[in-house]
Amino acid sequence: MHSLFTRIFLSFWLAIVLIAGGAVGLTVINFEADSSRPAAVTGQAAQVLKRDGLPGLKTWLAEHNRRNRGQRTLIIDANGRDILGQRLPERGPRPPPGGGPFGRGPPRGPPGSLIRAADGTLYRVLFDPPPRLGPFSPPFSWLVRLGLLALALGVSGLVSYGLARTISTPVRRLQTAAHTLSAGNLDARAGPAVAARRDEIGVLGREFDSMAERLSALIAARQRLLRDISHELRSPLARMEMAIGLARQDPGSTAEQLDRIEREAERLDRLIGHILDYARLERDPATFTFEELDLPELIRQIVHDAEFESQSPPGRLRFTGEDNLTLRGDPQVLHAAIDNVVRNALLHGDERLPIKVSLTVDAEQIHITVRDHGAGVPEADLPRIFEPFYRAGRLDSKHVSTEGTGVGLAIAQRAVALHGGRVVARNADEGGLIVTITLPRSNGR
Repeated sequence: MHSLFTRIFLSFWLAIVLIAGGAVGLTVINFEADSSRPAAVTGQAAQVLKRDGLPGLKTWLAEHNRRNRGQRTLIIDANGRDILGQRLPERGPRPPPGGGPFGRGPPRGPPGSLIRAADGTLYRVLFDPPPRLGPFSPPFSWLVRLGLLALALGVSGLVSYGLARTISTPVRRLQTAAHTLSAGNLDARAGPAVAARRDEIGVLGREFDSMAERLSALIAARQRLLRDISHELRSPLARMEMAIGLARQDPGSTAEQLDRIEREAERLDRLIGHILDYARLERDPATFTFEELDLPELIRQIVHDAEFESQSPPGRLRFTGEDNLTLRGDPQVLHAAIDNVVRNALLHGDERLPIKVSLTVDAEQIHITVRDHGAGVPEADLPRIFEPFYRAGRLDSKHVSTEGTGVGLAIAQRAVALHGGRVVARNADEGGLIVTITLPRSNGR
C-alpha cells in the first residue's frame, strides 16, 4: 500500500469485514445449536412419557426447566393446559370455539412437537420463547450478544493497534531524529526503516533525510567559508604588520613599506567587497529586482570599464555578439557575474594576446563566452574553481596562484544560478581558459 490514506481506509474496512464475518459465523453456529435443541428436548420428553408415564414426565419437565431458565418448555394436554400448570405464553395456542383447546380431534402442531403416551394420549410440546426461524431472527441469547460484543471489540482493537503502531513508530523515529538534529548532531537521519516506506510517511522520511543532508552540507560550507575568510583576511593583515615592522626597523624604507601597506589595504578592500557581494547573493531570490535589460549593452559597458580600470592596451578586450537582445534579470547581479569572469581573464590571461567576449543565441539558450590565452587550469581543478577562495594552479606550474581574491568566480557561479543558468570552464585546445555562462532563453527575447 503506497498511500497512508489507503492503508487507513483498508484497515478500517478490513475491521468491519472481519467483525461482520465473525458475527455471521457466530450467529449461524449458535442457530445450528439452538435449532437442534427443540427436537432433542421433544425426543427426551417422548422417551420419559413412554417409560415413566405422566408423573415421570412432570418430574422431568420441572427439572428440565430448572436447568434451562432461558427458554421454558411446556407440555400441553388435551385440555389446553400445561401439565405443570405453567402459564401459557400470550402468543401461544388458543382454544378454537366450540370445543377443547385442540378442537374435537387430537392436538395439532408441527410434526415432531407431538408426543404420545403408552395409552395413546397425545401431548404437544411448546417452547417459550419459541425457537428462532432463522440464524438472524430474534431472540438472541445473552451468550450470542456477549460473543458479538467481544468479537467487535477484539477485532477493532487489534486492527486499531496495528494501524496505530504502523503510524506512530515511524513518526516517533522522525521526532527523535528531528530532536537529535536540532541538538547539533548533523548526522541524524530518519533511517532506512522510515525512508524505505512507500507511503506519505516514507516520503516525509526521505524529505527529512534530504533536508538533513542539505543542512549538513550548508553548515559545513559555512564553516569552511568562515575558515577561508579568516585565513584570507589574516594574510594581508599579516603583510601589513610586517611592513609596519620593517618601516620601524629601517626608517629609510618607510616609503616603500607604505606603498606595500597601501596595496594590501586595496587588496583587503577588494576582498571584503567580494565577500559582501557573495553574502548578498545568498539571500532569497525574491528579494532581487528583476527587470528587462539590454544584455549586449550591459556586456559592452563591462568590457569598457574593465579595459579602462586594468589599463590594458586598446583592443585587448574584444566583444562580438548579437544586438537587440533583452533579458529579464537583476542588472547588478548579472553585472557582477560577467564582470568577475572578464576580470579573471584579464588577471590570468596573456597580456600580449586579446581576450574575446562573445554573445551567441540558439533556440533555447543564451551563451556568454570569455576566452583568454593564459596558461589554463589543471583539469582536476576545473570543477572547483567556482568554490569560494579556491585557487587553482597554472597548467604549466605546480604552484597555486596567489593572485586575485578567490571569490570572483564563486560570485559569478551563484549569480548565474539565481537566473536559472550555469557557468562552466574548460581549457582551450590552443591554450588558455574558456568560461561560458549559459542562461535560459525563456528569460530573454
